[in-house]
Amino acid sequence: MQVNRGAAEALYKTVAELNRACVGGSLLDVCCGTGAIGISLSPQMERVIGIELIEQAVEDAKHNAALNRVNNCKFLSGKAEVVLPSLMPTLSFDGGLTAIVNPSRAGLHYRVVKSLRNHPAIRRLMYISCKPDSETMRNFRDFCCRSDYQRKLTGEAFAPTVAVLVDLFPHTPHCELVLLFE
Repeated sequence: MQVNRGAAEALYKTVAELNRACVGGSLLDVCCGTGAIGISLSPQMERVIGIELIEQAVEDAKHNAALNRVNNCKFLSGKAEVVLPSLMPTLSFDGGLTAIVNPSRAGLHYRVVKSLRNHPAIRRLMYISCKPDSETMRNFRDFCCRSDYQRKLTGEAFAPTVAVLVDLFPHTPHCELVLLFE
């Protein structure tokens, strides 16, 4: 949960602007927290599926969706590296699929990267990072590298197309990076 409301609104506005080309279809919101991003994008999407490790955050996301009368969001609790690989094959994405990830500073687990990279319906992926110079760089490389059958990265490589910095932490040297891959 972002404590700086004005900065959080700037982040959500940035995400919405970058997602404008993907109106309709489904949104996977990985590491969704209390659901703020998915709920804010829900009017643009047919459905939103959020995944979050912290059970209380999932309960809060469900409450926030109900409070805002948002009916096209579903929130799942569990480790993304467990939930996502088993979820992806069971879903149909007729209207297209966009993924947004907002992981902790440790970045995404390799199984999450592999599931997102290898799913042919995902043509756009938005990565929100508060520490892009950390392990997150490994995620960026894995999304963009050539297919690597030994590492089971068989999907088409993404390319970064837009990068936006959002200052969520005024008076510090830290910024949130929103990176769009297509």
